[in-house]
Amino acid sequence: MTDTVSTPQETAASHAPPEAKTALQAGAYRRPVRLLLWGAGQAHLRFLKSLQKKPIAHAEITLLTPYTQLFQPRKLAGYIANEITLAQCLTDVEPLLRGTGVRWAGRQGRAMDAAARTVLLDDRQVLNYDVLSINVGPQPYREAVELALPGAREHGLFVPPLEGFVNLWPKVCDLGRSRALRIAVVGHCMVGFELALAVRQRMPTAAVTWVPAPQELASGIHHAVLQRMLSILRAQRVTVLYDPAAALSRDEVLLASGARLTCDVPLLVLDQVTPAWLQDTGLAFSARDAHPLNAHVEIDAHQRSTSNPEVLFVHQDSTVLAHNLRAVMEAEPSHLRLPKPNTVQFLYAGASHGLASWHGHCVQGLWVGWLKRLLRA
Repeated sequence: MTDTVSTPQETAASHAPPEAKTALQAGAYRRPVRLLLWGAGQAHLRFLKSLQKKPIAHAEITLLTPYTQLFQPRKLAGYIANEITLAQCLTDVEPLLRGTGVRWAGRQGRAMDAAARTVLLDDRQVLNYDVLSINVGPQPYREAVELALPGAREHGLFVPPLEGFVNLWPKVCDLGRSRALRIAVVGHCMVGFELALAVRQRMPTAAVTWVPAPQELASGIHHAVLQRMLSILRAQRVTVLYDPAAALSRDEVLLASGARLTCDVPLLVLDQVTPAWLQDTGLAFSARDAHPLNAHVEIDAHQRSTSNPEVLFVHQDSTVLAHNLRAVMEAEPSHLRLPKPNTVQFLYAGASHGLASWHGHCVQGLWVGWLKRLLRA
């Protein structure tokens, strides 16, 4: 695959007579004008901050998000633990757009057509784009989750999208003040670890169980780090079950072995699930198997769709998306950068403590929690 985006000029050049090709090729890579930012994830917020310092003069940029306030994902554990307020977790959209020239479309995207380069909104309006960047954050494909975990839609409390969850969490806390709850955190490894500890911090009398994805425990975490995580969980009376959840009912989590876990509130943190609207866009998908929960937009090393390089896709955060978007908008694909792997990972470890890990080494303590908050990690 090349680094350039196919354009009508390039198509014409491939069929033009030799004497006309030079003139056509001179302007073959047209500078894109219309940039659509679908979602207000962390990577897009980085890009907006870069635009405040250096706008893209020729670009018509639109931010598509229905929210006027955005919940900062890295503060979720602190909010659940009642260490910080909801107001401290929210970012207003309007100040982020000042001085950027970005237009805010306060609607929800419903579908896209990669071939036509259009996005359909919930009010039936259609937005056209030359370049599309998708950074919506975790958006569960609930129909697919229900297939994998029957009963999830009726009985589970979905953590992402966060803007919905934070409105429901206070109701769980009110219920916890009347009786000791049995809460199960089901799913994603690192987020599940943090949330289980945060729930324990908020509800000392609750029975808290973490039901992680076994494949992530087996392959996604260094052994020494995993042992430290499990030690922290034991010290704070959080039960860990290595038997994956198979179904949910009103008062139980049915496990794959056939065992049953009594549960009042199952928190679902399946944040890697691809949303429904991405399934029929025309973008290339990759999947580890045939299950829809494992399907993901196939991207290259520069976070562009392998089938439609004018579409950039970042699931959560990216430190290079702002640079790469600018390079694409300036028609300079050779300037694209590769994402660098995170060398240090910070996790919430309960009671304002933090856990930092790098290359299999880890440290924990109050000072790590302070550093995590300082770096907004």
